[in-house]
Amino acid sequence: MASDDQISNLVAWATSHGARIHPFVQVYQDSQTGLSFRVNPSAAEGTQPFDTIVSLPASLTLSYLNALPDKDNCSPFPARFLEQTPPHVIGRLVLAKNYLLGEESFWAPYIHALPQPGNLDSWVLPPFWASDDAELLEGTNIEVGIQQTRANVKQEFKQASQLLREEQWEPSLASRLTLALYQWAYCIFSSRSFRPSLVLSARDRELLPSHVKVDDFSVLLPLYDVGNHDMTEEVRWELDEGTASCQLKVARAYKPGEQVFNNYSLKTNAELLLGYGFMIPPTEALHNDYVHVRKRAGAEASNEEYYISLRPIHNPSSVLARSKQTLQLSESTKVIAAFQHVQTNMVWDLFCMLAPPDQHAQLIPVDGSLQGDAAESARQDAFFSGRVSDEGKQLLQHTAAIIQHKVMQELERLYETEIEVPEGADLTHIQQLALTYRAQCKQVLETTLEAMQGDELLAEDDE
Repeated sequence: MASDDQISNLVAWATSHGARIHPFVQVYQDSQTGLSFRVNPSAAEGTQPFDTIVSLPASLTLSYLNALPDKDNCSPFPARFLEQTPPHVIGRLVLAKNYLLGEESFWAPYIHALPQPGNLDSWVLPPFWASDDAELLEGTNIEVGIQQTRANVKQEFKQASQLLREEQWEPSLASRLTLALYQWAYCIFSSRSFRPSLVLSARDRELLPSHVKVDDFSVLLPLYDVGNHDMTEEVRWELDEGTASCQLKVARAYKPGEQVFNNYSLKTNAELLLGYGFMIPPTEALHNDYVHVRKRAGAEASNEEYYISLRPIHNPSSVLARSKQTLQLSESTKVIAAFQHVQTNMVWDLFCMLAPPDQHAQLIPVDGSLQGDAAESARQDAFFSGRVSDEGKQLLQHTAAIIQHKVMQELERLYETEIEVPEGADLTHIQQLALTYRAQCKQVLETTLEAMQGDELLAEDDE
C-alpha cells in the first residue's frame, strides 16, 4: 500500500518530467482498489466527457526499450544477453534491475509506489500462489494457464540468469536477481502494462531492432497506470505524435469524490483473475462470469475459443459475450433454451462440422426467394429457434448433445477436485478469491446444463 508521501513523490516526479494530470483529479489510496484516480472531493466541479485525465511522455515509460544500448546508462545489460533473450523477458528484468538499484534508479518514485516484492499478498497472481491456495483452482478452466505460466516464467528466468552469469554482469546486482523478484516483475507487468502499438509513438517504435516486433513486449506507464478497470467505461488512449505522449480520456463526466476509471478492454473474470488478480462481481446490469471452451483442433472458426455464459447471451448484462459474437442473429430470433447460454459461434461451428454447407438448404428450409448471405442469415435464425426439417432436427439435437457433453465434462472436473472447507474457516483473501471463482464456474455450468435439460425440443428426443 502506497503511503501519502509515496503518492506525492510519484505525482511530483512524473509532472516534473512532463506528465500532466487533470487539475481536478488526484491520486489516492482506495481501501478496495488500491492506488486510484478520483475527482478531488473539494473540487468546485467535476470532469467533462473526454477530458484528458492524465498525459504521459514516452520518456517516463519503462520497458524493453530502456535496455537498448542508447537508452540504458545504468548497469547496462550485455549485448549478447540482449541478442539472445526475448524482449518481454528483458523488460521484466529492466524493472527488477531498477528495483535493486534503489534510489539510483530514475524510476525510484514510481517503483516505491508499486506493490513491493516483500508484500506478497499485494501483487501475487495465481501462477505463484502457495500450493495449498493454488489447489483451490484445480479443475477450473484456468488451471492449465496457471501451470503453463509458472513453468514458462521459471524457464525464462533460468535462461536469462545463466546468460547474465556467463557475461559476468554486475555481480552485486546479479546475486540479488532471484526467481521471486522476477515473478514480482512478471506480475507487475501482467497487471499494469500496455501494448506498445496502442501507447507508443512512431518515434519510439523506430528505436526497435529489426528482429523485434512492436508487440513483442509490453510497456509500463507510470502514473497513467493508476486508473483502475471498468469494462463499461468508454475510454480513448490517444497518441500525440508531436509531444510523443499518450493521453487517457474517458467518456463519462465524474463528480467530485468519484473514482475515475480506465478500461483494460473486455476480459472475462477468468482472464482478470489470471492476469490481474481480481474479478468483477455480478450486478443486475453486468455479469462477467464465463467458462472458456477451446475450439476443436482443425475446426474452422473465427475465434480460438468460445464462451459459456452465466446468463443467456442475449441478456443485456452479458456484455462481453454479446460484443464478441461474430455470428449475429436477428433481434427477433427466439433462441431455444439449449443454446441460450452458449455463444452462437460455437453452436454453428459444431453444426457445420456435422452438416456441410451444401446440405443446409435441405436441413433448414427458408423462403426460396432468399439468396446468398440473406438465405444464410435466415437459416441461422431458423436453426437457433428450432425451425428445422426432421433430418435437421436430428442434427440440431446432436449439436446440443455435443455441447451438453462438454459442459458435463467440465462440471465433473470441478466435482472431482472439490475441496472441503470447514464452515466458519478463517480464510485469507486469496483463498476467498479462489473459492469465489470456483463457485462461479460451477454456477455457469450448472445453469447451462439446467437450461439444456429443460429444453422441450431436446426432451422430445428422449421420449
